[in-house]
Amino acid sequence: MYNKRRGFLDELVGDEHVIGLEIGPLDKPLVVRKSLISGKKIFYGDHLTTEDLKKKYKLDSSVNLGNLVDVDLISSSGDYTEALSGQLVDYIVASHVVEHVPNPIRWLQQLFRVLRPGGFLFLVVPDKRFTFDYQRPATTFGTMLEAYLSDKKIPSTADVFDHYSSAVLIDGGKVWSGSIGAGDLTPLTSHQNALQYAEEVHKKSTYHDVHVSVFTPFSFFSIIER
Repeated sequence: MYNKRRGFLDELVGDEHVIGLEIGPLDKPLVVRKSLISGKKIFYGDHLTTEDLKKKYKLDSSVNLGNLVDVDLISSSGDYTEALSGQLVDYIVASHVVEHVPNPIRWLQQLFRVLRPGGFLFLVVPDKRFTFDYQRPATTFGTMLEAYLSDKKIPSTADVFDHYSSAVLIDGGKVWSGSIGAGDLTPLTSHQNALQYAEEVHKKSTYHDVHVSVFTPFSFFSIIER
């Protein structure tokens, strides 16, 4: 799937001399800097420096710390206007990022601010039916609108509790075949831990990096349409 996404993105970018921004690539960038032809340029953006990302993910076996990209632009808010010093980019790539964003509407506005007219935004969005979000209801536009109007900046107590208390280990093949049952849903975190993390948000405004939003393809495009 990773190679298919890279191939599709390469076709979209074409052979023109363009500048791109990839947000949160970690160790698996869809745009590989060393493979770009002369005249093309990519910025890697994240909320932390490369060294701080190594600390954050040091216990995460799914991230190869030795392959982390060199982060060029840092923004804790997701607004890269200042980091780019007013420069516009021709395209933006964000793979498995939008579901983590506390205020998606604001985030999209920030991205469009640095995107050149005629440019494009390339998102990879997980389908909650085949992930650990299987049990969670799809996010509504109303929820996103509330986050926007209230200027939400961190995942809420509810976001954090729902993420941890609902997360399950799931077999995507069984989901696809329709043979999955309640006994196939293995909890990844206890309700007690979920409550502890939620209380950290409520009492200390602790930032927990969770899936704030969950989508199916239909629900995501319905939100974009609205």
